[in-house]
Amino acid sequence: MSTPEIEQEEARMLARLGWNSHPYSRLFAKLEIFFGLLALATGVIGGTRLAVIESREHTDITWIAWAGNAALIVLGGYLALAGHRSHLYQSNNRIAAYLAELLRNTTPPRDRT
Repeated sequence: MSTPEIEQEEARMLARLGWNSHPYSRLFAKLEIFFGLLALATGVIGGTRLAVIESREHTDITWIAWAGNAALIVLGGYLALAGHRSHLYQSNNRIAAYLAELLRNTTPPRDRT
């Protein structure tokens, strides 16, 4: 089965369900993952940097700096997971559309009575 047939069936399925099949949703999911991982990495590197500065200079760094890095880690991880979840939903929609197209193209079994 070709990809245009699957895409048409996916569009029909989403229209029947009343869902949006915006073409930028795949790109948006990839950007969510990218920016989420970027924020997470920034939080980890910033937290490590704060720990090194605190241990070398024997000074107390304000709690707001630690809270900022922790927030970057938590929110970045959440954003990356949300993008991954979007990809999973999109792939499940494509699989459902593929199966619906397969079922539509099969001939019903004959009655053996």
